[in-house]
Amino acid sequence: MEKTNKQYFTRKNFIAFAIVSLYALLLIFVALCINHSETSFLSAKNPLILLANALKFPQIDAKIFGITYVALVAIYIVIFTVAFVFEKRLAFINEKPQWSGKMIGIYLATLFCCLALSVGLGLLIQPEITGENVLNNLMFLCESLAISIILFVVIGAVIVAITMLIINFKKVGKPFEFFQSNTLDEIMEEDESALVSDNFDKSEEVVDGVGAVGNGVAVGGVGGAAVAGATVAGSVELDDREKVFPSLTSIDIKHEGFNADKLISTNVDLQQLCEGFRNYLAKYEKLYFDISTIRMFVSGLAATRLIILEGLSGTGKSSLPRYFAKYINGNATFLAVQATWRDRTNLLGYFNDFSKTYNETDFLSALYEANYDDDRLNMFVLDEFNISRVEYYFADFLSVLEYPPEDWRLRVMQLPTNFLPPVKLEDGYIRIPENCYFVATANKDDSTFSVADKVYDRAITIDFENRNEAFVPNSDSEPITIGSTKLQELFDDAKNNLSNAFGSEDVAKFTKVTDFIYNEFDIAVGNRVLNQIETIVPIYVACGGTKEEVLDFILARKVISKLEGRFEDYLKAGLKQLLSTLTNVYGAGKFNKSEKAIENLIKKL
Repeated sequence: MEKTNKQYFTRKNFIAFAIVSLYALLLIFVALCINHSETSFLSAKNPLILLANALKFPQIDAKIFGITYVALVAIYIVIFTVAFVFEKRLAFINEKPQWSGKMIGIYLATLFCCLALSVGLGLLIQPEITGENVLNNLMFLCESLAISIILFVVIGAVIVAITMLIINFKKVGKPFEFFQSNTLDEIMEEDESALVSDNFDKSEEVVDGVGAVGNGVAVGGVGGAAVAGATVAGSVELDDREKVFPSLTSIDIKHEGFNADKLISTNVDLQQLCEGFRNYLAKYEKLYFDISTIRMFVSGLAATRLIILEGLSGTGKSSLPRYFAKYINGNATFLAVQATWRDRTNLLGYFNDFSKTYNETDFLSALYEANYDDDRLNMFVLDEFNISRVEYYFADFLSVLEYPPEDWRLRVMQLPTNFLPPVKLEDGYIRIPENCYFVATANKDDSTFSVADKVYDRAITIDFENRNEAFVPNSDSEPITIGSTKLQELFDDAKNNLSNAFGSEDVAKFTKVTDFIYNEFDIAVGNRVLNQIETIVPIYVACGGTKEEVLDFILARKVISKLEGRFEDYLKAGLKQLLSTLTNVYGAGKFNKSEKAIENLIKKL
């Protein structure tokens, strides 16, 4: 079933429209049948007239005007139903109570308007408005309504009885499931492709030395191998998806199978976004960040899906992504990483063989719902992510996020044949939508593990070394709305601005420094880092910074940091020469972070 943006009418609504329309047609048909007219084309002894006589209803010759009056009432019954459902859906989409006093007043006003219009038009068509004519028409309408309701109930009961007979006949020998809801059937098409799971390749993939799972293979870790994706044998029959995946199914029901509408984003540029966010933090949250930190955080979102915030405790590492999501009307999901985490089941959950249910996690539910609200930015914060080895529990994500966005899928569970999964869990895979970003916070102490260079290369790492001083915001600081689509448009506009680009002259100057580092220390700048530089430089400049600031940041965090822990004899002299090279190429004081990092290394030697 193709998923579209949330609509004002759902599948259940259209079923209601169809039922009401059928009743309206039945009402008109009954009026034609019970009309006692010598010119009627129906028999004077048709079954409905006999029923009306049995109920001792007075015989009325309604003529064409009475029939038209009933038809008008039938039409306005349909119109009221459409208007009522539309008003309810409008309240739901705008996240307002559907049965508040205000909404009930709107419903009653709509009903009054429909009644007034049907009665008013009915009077207008009368050739002569007299008390007798009006009374006859009202009595004829009441007779038509009463008989049509009786017929509708009887016909409905017969249809339900026949349906129950057919369904139960087909399920003879299977467990009785009268009280088990199958609500989701109302919003999904049960096509054959959704009922049969494919055969999946289970070959292990290793991407750039990080153990990963391409299609459901375990990732090794300390203490044993980890299960990459729950597997259920094809011969095993699972219960309804509401029991196997209760949380995911409730999300399907909440969204009724439709994606949320795109957000109406505030018209700001990247510089205004960064400055406004910094002022918002200072004014409302009493958190004070250097503007370069905010710029690097925002521009880092354009270069990678993983941002690492490292540094002292209490410097606002966890608060930064939390309040950024709040500031732009996004979502933030926090996960406190545990020392026992060894594989991705700690993030995505696992299938319980005993209960035959899937143990869903908050992370899985949030990631699943992000597929419905795919324009709202989602921050997944891995708090103290290096208290366990990130190369183990996050390996699949590190691998998959290297692929093109259309291939950002992870196996949650290999589904058995004939199991209808939650809507967004296609063939047992969950998609990582492009509105999702992962932010990891890290402390450096004896209780944590060191993070591999390959993880740092994939991420943008921001240091929180000092507690910044308080300041008074001097410009707008109110929360705004920025959708994922709008944010990407801002990134694209910045990259298309040639004056901001990492041009040939910039490349030549930076290459002089990196070539010296390679020749002196045997540390190369890989293609992944170069690609990140090309992406992040124009974004950072559009955020209000300079090329030298962002290159200084990249050089310090991704190149010079790799010299930590080395104590070769030649290292001190080489570091002093590197300081001279930076001064000669860029000028004194242009690369403050790199110069400070080099001086700290020299002190340790």
